[in-house]
Amino acid sequence: MHLNQESPIANQIKDMVVNRQLSCARCGYDLKSLSAGGNCPECGEPIRLTIIDTVDPAARRLASIERPQVTGNSLVCVSVFLFLAVAIAVLVLLSRAPQSLLITNVIQTFNDPIWIWISSGSSGLAFVSLIPIMWMCRCGLVQGCRLGVALTGSGLLSFSILMGASRWVLLGGKDNGVVLLLFDSLLPAVALSVIFIGLRRLVPRLGQRSREFRLAQGSRQRMNDLLAALVFVIIGRTLISISSLDSNLATLGMIIMVLSISLIIVGLLYLIRNTLWIRSALCSPPPSLGQLLKPKT
Repeated sequence: MHLNQESPIANQIKDMVVNRQLSCARCGYDLKSLSAGGNCPECGEPIRLTIIDTVDPAARRLASIERPQVTGNSLVCVSVFLFLAVAIAVLVLLSRAPQSLLITNVIQTFNDPIWIWISSGSSGLAFVSLIPIMWMCRCGLVQGCRLGVALTGSGLLSFSILMGASRWVLLGGKDNGVVLLLFDSLLPAVALSVIFIGLRRLVPRLGQRSREFRLAQGSRQRMNDLLAALVFVIIGRTLISISSLDSNLATLGMIIMVLSISLIIVGLLYLIRNTLWIRSALCSPPPSLGQLLKPKT
């Protein structure tokens, strides 16, 4: 059976020319002033394919966001400072593990009060970075994100306070295993859970304005995975707490913790990548066909 391979957009743009600078999707040649129905003179790529790759009708159907650059910058800063806060907190936690569990000397250097303060401060900076989006939600300038922003903000503030308070518990010579478990794992994990739930509601709503984000839906790290990893971090930490230092159970607990923490760190790196995509889409939205093309004269 013969199939018509011509794109539906071909007839719509055959009498149009490219009205602005547009780089060929294959070779980067400037297609400005060329017929939209033709091919790139450098590599032969159909110009319509570059147009389809540039124009994003799905994003343009969404409600506009006031101060998009501020929103994009705010979201990226939240993800970066959150990553720093969690990464440093993880290193502090691992530095507290018994030496019999083969923790390297480099990680053991994080068993110092300054690193807890840095983790707390990074989470506080993430909360401060979220304030512009909070203000815009309150003023109605960002629609549908209020609950996600509220959960993310409360989780960031709680994590910052908990890390600051744990300075005396983790590094102050306390020997109560229950208190240690509460402050170095359980309460921070609850705060992180609130953050991840909030980001699960906030990031996809803003991410719909980014083609890259939408196309990566199937492969990007999901917040549900991070929530599950937090549960396994608690399980691993509990196994270490209830077993003797040289037991197989403690070793198993450390393995579970390290694997789960690795998943969280990778997930936060994916989050940074996603927010960079969203920032790019908010700061430089794709043009419409009317902006990109004009009728032939």
